[in-house]
Amino acid sequence: MAQIGQPQIFDFLNLSPSARITALGGVLIAPAATDSVAMDSPGSWWVNPAANRSKLNQHLSLSYQPYYADVDYAALNYSRSIGEKGSWGVGVQYLNYGSIDSYDLTGQSLGTFSSQDYALVFNRSHQSGPFRMGLNAKYVASDIAGYGASALLFDLGGLFLHPQQDLSIGLSLNNFGLLLNDYTSFTQSRLPSDLRLGLAFKPRYMPFRFYLAAYYFLSNRDAYFSADNNEMPGYVNRILRHISLGGELILSPNFQILVGYNHLKGNTLQLEQISGGAGLSFGFSLRLRFLQVDFSRAFYHVAGGVSHFTLTTDLERLIFKRN
Repeated sequence: MAQIGQPQIFDFLNLSPSARITALGGVLIAPAATDSVAMDSPGSWWVNPAANRSKLNQHLSLSYQPYYADVDYAALNYSRSIGEKGSWGVGVQYLNYGSIDSYDLTGQSLGTFSSQDYALVFNRSHQSGPFRMGLNAKYVASDIAGYGASALLFDLGGLFLHPQQDLSIGLSLNNFGLLLNDYTSFTQSRLPSDLRLGLAFKPRYMPFRFYLAAYYFLSNRDAYFSADNNEMPGYVNRILRHISLGGELILSPNFQILVGYNHLKGNTLQLEQISGGAGLSFGFSLRLRFLQVDFSRAFYHVAGGVSHFTLTTDLERLIFKRN
């Protein structure tokens, strides 16, 4: 009862797969359309499977984010493009909750137990003209002190890349599928299914790209209530809770400053007296010869922010074109 909405499992699937996406607000449905002057978001096809394209060929990416209370989150993904066969990808997402103290009903210590969530993801995407289509197939599992749950889930995504302007529009259906087994026989957990829309646009003569994402359309109406009272927020506030905004200042083709704001996180995680910057995020992307470094800092609570690190290397340039 501590969280808003209906009981649902595998919420870690909604975590940002890369520091770049975290800095842009945590939700990125449409990556930049232009390949020549734009860095891509490692793991962007985790959010929209159509985002895996030839630009990511032979890219290997590793992300790490230390959360609050010794919780660790990591993601690893690899992409490969094979001509007319389209683009393929494989990845692993892992969340470790660390060591947790266990007690019986009388308060006697039972030692400690571990808890972790993980997902194995396979991707396939293909382009036809300015349109891309993609599919993710995911095996997802969770273990809490010996109680386990697993599911077979799918993401379906589409992406429109404007042939003349730096404009992309994305649509994705996320985390639909079959719950293979629940934690217990009497648990009735809900899958974190969602419908998402997004766009990315850069004006021709402006060194700034705008990102907009609309998500959480399939949530229960209870999600609109504030965490500290039972009052329904206003109409405008309810709309903004479905919106994530991001922007990047393009200082050069190899260095960009990123900012973002997620209103749902900011509005539900801030304290009544002080916000602590909840919902805000920022970071940068730096591209070296064979390596792209992404860093972000996101704020969810007055207690402080959380850092996110991502390293991406182009294996084709690193191994085969080193000389």
